[in-house]
Amino acid sequence: MLGATASFPLSGGGLLGAAHLGVLHFLQTRGVRASAIAGTSAGGLIASLYALDVPMPSIITLGSKVSRHPADYFHLNVSGLFHEIWRSTGRPATGLLTSAHFVNALLRLSPQAKTTAQWLLPTVLTSVDLIKMVPVAFTNVPQATVGSGRWHVMVQQPLSLAMQATMALPGLFAAPRHQNQVLVDGGTADTLPIDWAEALDPSAFVVAVDVATPVPVQANSVGLVDVMSRAEAFATDALSRLRAGPTPHLTIRPDTANTPFFGFADYMRLVRSGWVAMEKAWPTIERHLAATGPPVSG
Repeated sequence: MLGATASFPLSGGGLLGAAHLGVLHFLQTRGVRASAIAGTSAGGLIASLYALDVPMPSIITLGSKVSRHPADYFHLNVSGLFHEIWRSTGRPATGLLTSAHFVNALLRLSPQAKTTAQWLLPTVLTSVDLIKMVPVAFTNVPQATVGSGRWHVMVQQPLSLAMQATMALPGLFAAPRHQNQVLVDGGTADTLPIDWAEALDPSAFVVAVDVATPVPVQANSVGLVDVMSRAEAFATDALSRLRAGPTPHLTIRPDTANTPFFGFADYMRLVRSGWVAMEKAWPTIERHLAATGPPVSG
């Protein structure tokens, strides 16, 4: 019998975040429910839906639709770009593409949920406020704190705001404005929020899922979005390790190598890679959940 609890920090990674779905789907089939969850960027979107108790198969099905017809969910920010050139006509763009339609489609999987207070387990989605230059944590646990950094904790916020903020890769997706804040991708501060997962449930076994470990690629294949995402990954990788500190945890790294940033055709392969990675790690996790002692870092 599994008596211990597990908390899950989910990394950013854009489309690679589909691997998180395979990880969590495997756990659902084993009857394991996270005691807490923290997510950044793509991991933040999935963490939010998981905390709303949306079944993984429902998310996987919607993700498949999005991967087949991405233009139906992500729109060029025409008005914002117009105002970017002619500033006197309105607010300038904070990103090339708008994500509101995509996020609203995700939230229709849990139509009664409106605010972060409705998450059903301790949850954090991370972001960064570019106005005050501080990292931001959207959460339903206002007393939760971490020792790394000067975090601005936001509670009882619209789910659409939290989810658009955590995925707003600077320059690509429009960063939402809120009360004199401009909120961008949480990966800008920390791409794998292990410290928040521990803070939400200090007694839990932390199982981190990192879907975006950068690997060497052919230089000729690297485009604009790859440059932005790889630069962010480089800048935040060391910071993520520093923030994690001495927290005992197990890190699972699904095989997401050689997937382009917009490699939508690889979506189901990525989901499968998460399932396979968790299946391999399951004996270790099962032993920790059945034990009472602290886990060994790995």
